[in-house]
Amino acid sequence: MKEENKKFEGKKLNKRAVATEVISSGWCPLDCDYCYIPKTDEMKNMHGDIVEELKTGEWIDQLEELYQDVDYLSFWGTEPLLIMDVVTEQLDEVVERFGGLKQVAFSTSMCVDPSPIAKLKEKLDEHDIELDWQLSADGHYTDENRIEGATELIKSNLIELGETLDEGELTVKWKGTIGIDNIREMAEDAEEIENYMEYYEEIKEEVTEETDGVEFDEREPCPTLVVPGKYTSEDGEVFAEYLRNMVEAGYSTTYTPRLKRVMRVRDDIEEKPSMLTCSGGDSNFGVDNGKVHICHRTFYHDREDYLESIKEQEEYDNWDVSLFEDGILEMENENYIAEKGEDLIRFQYIMRNFHDHWMLKLDNTKAMLMELANCGQADEVYLEDEELRELFALFLHTSHSCPVENLLNTGIVHFAPVSIIRLWSNGAFQELLKTLFGDFRERQDRVTVGGD
Repeated sequence: MKEENKKFEGKKLNKRAVATEVISSGWCPLDCDYCYIPKTDEMKNMHGDIVEELKTGEWIDQLEELYQDVDYLSFWGTEPLLIMDVVTEQLDEVVERFGGLKQVAFSTSMCVDPSPIAKLKEKLDEHDIELDWQLSADGHYTDENRIEGATELIKSNLIELGETLDEGELTVKWKGTIGIDNIREMAEDAEEIENYMEYYEEIKEEVTEETDGVEFDEREPCPTLVVPGKYTSEDGEVFAEYLRNMVEAGYSTTYTPRLKRVMRVRDDIEEKPSMLTCSGGDSNFGVDNGKVHICHRTFYHDREDYLESIKEQEEYDNWDVSLFEDGILEMENENYIAEKGEDLIRFQYIMRNFHDHWMLKLDNTKAMLMELANCGQADEVYLEDEELRELFALFLHTSHSCPVENLLNTGIVHFAPVSIIRLWSNGAFQELLKTLFGDFRERQDRVTVGGD
């Protein structure tokens, strides 16, 4: 390190940083249609490297060097269960270093050996630490989207897991994410929504008949649409029809509460700007081999062998691969994946701009919205109503407040991808407003921004 920069040595993340996402795996047994991670043979080598790095326990030292304390610890990657036994063996050391630890979290496909969950739960219980885990599935599209037989694996693994637990010891929380093709089926045939919901109820019935060790969260497993994605105006119309069908079927999507929250706290944004942004780069950071990331979304992006293996592919299906070819990742590595010292201080300064300043991103989205409306790619109502444009922009930057997706698609953390604007501006946002306020065209006085 240069002599003039020694004052930055030993500097940690600011005290707002209380959550961390640790890379945990680099290989996945599934082949999900919508996955944004390009698949290559190099992933197995990368996975081996990640596992060896975790086994050394150096990741704990790295967290201690970066954080003042860690309240929330989560493990991210292709399939965290592949390494969870390693984490469990090191958990006593983690608790000793971070006395404020309250929760350990991860998401799993439940298509691999489930026994690490029971071991982790037992160890966490010794320290009175919460386990927050989600089971990722796609409803009755699961086998089609992931791998054939995935549903049977989920059921058998849940039963196997439950038989090792006491009654009601573990609660299954579903995480449903589907692609636009599945959304289209639900838009064209509302019966598909019931088929989707029944999938989870059938699993619950089959599993609970065999074991009482697991119970199921009572909340409806309503799906969210995959992000990232490249969405057209027609996709936006389909998405709007899907939202309409969900409401008519008596279900509430996860997007409605997001809009409710915006309406509830919108007047406080000037004083508490980061309350509605993503936690990435604010209270939460990703950590991989000593480097600091905005969040898990940029994991793998600084592993050169993997990146080269992507560029060497002659054919690929994943839309996100183009980002690996046009210099965006080089810019991301230089500015948004930080080393310790001066680089870390600069990185936090840049991210504070994202979290603390709203005018640039809101104005950009409103301008893009009008351009899209002028050329027939967004509803013309946005040309007529300035307050509606303002509320749309605010919702978009809260519901989809992802600085990494902004960066990868536009080159700037502040600007929302045009694709997401198209998705919501062709009827979908209006459907949310109707759910909360009735027909927004007749009651615009109830959807103002910055006042009652």
